[in-house]
Amino acid sequence: MAIRRNLFTNDVYIIDMSSLKELHDRYPKSLFPTIWQHITSLIQNEQLHSHIEALREIRNTMNPKDKLLLWSIRNKNIFSGMDDCQIDTLSQIKSKFNQGYWNNNMNRPAPWADPYLIAMAICEKGIIITQEHKTKANRIPPRSNWGLIH
Repeated sequence: MAIRRNLFTNDVYIIDMSSLKELHDRYPKSLFPTIWQHITSLIQNEQLHSHIEALREIRNTMNPKDKLLLWSIRNKNIFSGMDDCQIDTLSQIKSKFNQGYWNNNMNRPAPWADPYLIAMAICEKGIIITQEHKTKANRIPPRSNWGLIH
């Protein structure tokens, strides 16, 4: 019996600020309209999400006229807040980080979206899209390293 594979899945993607910034910086809509048509399609199909903390990061680091900030405001519906599952999962995620690193980032005045994105991805069974360097400690780790089951 042949294995049937669905080429067009309904995967859910959880996008980090680093990837949104990369898209806007390297793949502007004026030069890559097809990419942005696909992104718009993912948004309309409710397959592309991010956390409100990522929006806070964008607002905290971008110039008010920056294209990423303006795009994020126009597409604010992709940024969601905490739900009960994420609240429960966040405490488990905390145990995966170095305690000093966790405390420094959670207590700094600037937003830190990483643990919230991980919680969202676990609860939504989503795939995180990030441009962070996996070789640096305490960044968003690969899913296989989360060690959490929901």
